[in-house]
Amino acid sequence: MLVNNGLSVTDHRAELEAEQRRLAYVRECLTESQAEALRTAEGAADRGDEDAAYWYYRRAWQLEDRETSPLFFGRLDGPEPEPIYIGRRYVSDTNSTPVTIDWRTPMAARFYRASHSQPMEVTRRRRYGFSADDELTGFDDEVLAGMSDDHELSALVKEEIERAHYGPMRDIVATIQPDQDHIIRLGTQDVLVVQGGPGTGKTAVGLHRAAYLLFEHRRVRDQGVLVIGPNDTFVHYISRVLPALGEMETNHASLPGLVGAERARPDDPAAAVVKGDARMAAVLERAVWRTVSLPDEDLVIKQTSPYVRLTAHDLRDVATELIVERLRFADAREAMTERIARAARRQVERHGQTLSDGETRKVRRAKQTKALVEAIWPQLEPKDVLFQLYADAEFLAACAQGLLTEDEQAAIRWATPPATPGRAKWTEADHVLLDELTAHLSDERRFGHVVVDEAQDLSAMQWRAVARRCAGTATLLGDLAQQTARWATPSWQDALAALRLPGKVARLNTSFRVPQEILDLANRLLRQIAPDLPATTSVRSTRQAVTVVPVPGGSGLRTIAERVGAIVRALPVEEGSVGVITADPDVDEMRASLAAVAVLPVDADEIDQHNRVALVPVGRAKGLEFDHVVIVEPRRIVEQAPNGIRLLYIALTRTISRLTIVHRHDLPEALGL
Repeated sequence: MLVNNGLSVTDHRAELEAEQRRLAYVRECLTESQAEALRTAEGAADRGDEDAAYWYYRRAWQLEDRETSPLFFGRLDGPEPEPIYIGRRYVSDTNSTPVTIDWRTPMAARFYRASHSQPMEVTRRRRYGFSADDELTGFDDEVLAGMSDDHELSALVKEEIERAHYGPMRDIVATIQPDQDHIIRLGTQDVLVVQGGPGTGKTAVGLHRAAYLLFEHRRVRDQGVLVIGPNDTFVHYISRVLPALGEMETNHASLPGLVGAERARPDDPAAAVVKGDARMAAVLERAVWRTVSLPDEDLVIKQTSPYVRLTAHDLRDVATELIVERLRFADAREAMTERIARAARRQVERHGQTLSDGETRKVRRAKQTKALVEAIWPQLEPKDVLFQLYADAEFLAACAQGLLTEDEQAAIRWATPPATPGRAKWTEADHVLLDELTAHLSDERRFGHVVVDEAQDLSAMQWRAVARRCAGTATLLGDLAQQTARWATPSWQDALAALRLPGKVARLNTSFRVPQEILDLANRLLRQIAPDLPATTSVRSTRQAVTVVPVPGGSGLRTIAERVGAIVRALPVEEGSVGVITADPDVDEMRASLAAVAVLPVDADEIDQHNRVALVPVGRAKGLEFDHVVIVEPRRIVEQAPNGIRLLYIALTRTISRLTIVHRHDLPEALGL
């Protein structure tokens, strides 16, 4: 329950001024701490201590004063004699006494978890309000003793959630709720799946969890974190969260970018389903190993004294051992070269002589040795293997025997192959298969922790691409109700099986972003989309959250654009960003129609205070959020694809405050409007 502590206006003002002085003092300490870190780094560099210099330069970088991030956002009274201030990073004074503690520490966890039933020694929790220019403007107190455990949001938390949103996603470190904090602080064992409905904060939870693991586990810091999003728009949208939390070196990639498919065209749906199936891994493995040839002639090496002859039988035995081991081609070539040299040395020793180290190196470098190894394990290019698979029906049939049906083979086989692999127009799904083939030939960097957002849409083959970059632990974020890809694994257990790692599922069912009135509307669709999933409920309610604007049935898109333009222009600038969501095929025409009525929308990743209106095809709306959403022609969205009802569910839940539906055709019956 929120209280003011019974302070008079004068006392409240005096308390606020004291807290403002505290903020100024923390900023002074931060400036001095950064200067000290730089001095220490320079001293270490002068001594030649590169490791220490790197650590202190990194510390100075983390201590850079970012004016858009208040230096503390909360305070705890009770656990220590003096109040404890909670911030995005640790700051100390010249005596190394903490003036703010990092939100990821165990002590700071009390800020998020303390309650009446479990106060954790906290007597009062204080939250602060800040202006856009980082001026401390107010505070709210919660006195835990004698209060009930309800779900009332602090006024400042509610204000922060409803604050106008422009540009990339902000961190939620000041507004983390207890169920979110529990997931953020779970350990790194295995894989954690976070199944969350719209507005439950699963994306923010996953990013804050990455920051927490970087803080808590050296292995994760040493190996790094990789964050994977569904597309470049989404990656841009989330890209500032971790830097705002002091983690500047995190790697971000879109799912297409992960496998080099940034500009690739999409597949025919039937082909994409086959190419995404886990059985393709076995087909590709057969294709690779069909290029291996066992030797049928002796190997004579004349760079030694005496000459060395290795029989074809012995060479086949060596090669067969390596084939059974299923080494990558690069490793197998190196191992074969080494074992030939070892066999040559043993043969010479059986004749009572020895090979010097120099002669052994000559065996490894001998033309005959290199030619033999190349004949067994040829220098393969992934594109050459996939080209043969798609272009040669007999080769595909041999590799797919017992795995793919004839119809499935026909779906991926080229009717008219291009002249060369270099001229092939590789699709998005092809790049995932090329990535799989690359893994047979060479190694891939592995990260200490991998975060995958919108994970419900990955195919089994995409999960294998993720697994190859994962050193063992990952956080998967998604909502099965928002699953729109035909090739996606149908359940989280199927996803874990494709990832080939053990894991568990945590659930977030309370929305802090989407008002209850809009969720009530979306949950009508949920009963049809995913009846087994629990309906998401919200802690927020907004009067007149949903407005339906009918347009006369004979009107064209220009008339709808005029109505949308009027709605957008009527929205005060201070109410934030606007997302106009339309069916994918209508985007270009809607953009031109809006321009004709002097509304110039930008792409979602270009939105800011000056360009606050974005035009978004519904197929790319997933994961985005706007203060106000205008959905154009829900029936067109539903009819654009077999998964259209899911796309409409996604569109309905992109708003933080208000939703307007503009339509000329009848609304889908499932909406009940």
